[in-house]
Amino acid sequence: MDKAIQELLDLKDIEQLMVRYADRIDANDPEGAAACFAEDGIGNYWGKFQGRKEIARRLSKILDRFSATSHHLSNVSIRLDGDRATAMSYVYAFHRMADTNDPVHYWGRWVDRLVRLDEGWRFAEREVVGVGSIEPDDAGRDLEHPGHPGRLTR
Repeated sequence: MDKAIQELLDLKDIEQLMVRYADRIDANDPEGAAACFAEDGIGNYWGKFQGRKEIARRLSKILDRFSATSHHLSNVSIRLDGDRATAMSYVYAFHRMADTNDPVHYWGRWVDRLVRLDEGWRFAEREVVGVGSIEPDDAGRDLEHPGHPGRLTR
């Protein structure tokens, strides 16, 4: 019974980490979002960025484009393996462009490797995998959206 209770607590802690990360992104707090990573964690945001400082710098650059964001998670799947875990969640994110106020809609997955540290669960690596987006014609971006692995890509 103790093992089952610990597993439930771990699952809840990881879910709360995911929510805290999204909240810090929507609060325009890249340092707070980066604190959700292990000190040497990797953020794969259209390029790999290692360490909390690099991750915060990358997130800041991304967030500078927007006046507002709202991230929504669903289909959260977590697999525990002792002090390590893997997770995948679907994400929908609404954005408002800072310069034009135009809306941007983004759908993707967050694919995570996690590690339990003294301070709790943290991302060892988070990869943003795009599925699709609707952006204004003049957004000047052509992000690659590889889609859901093993799923329809049409």
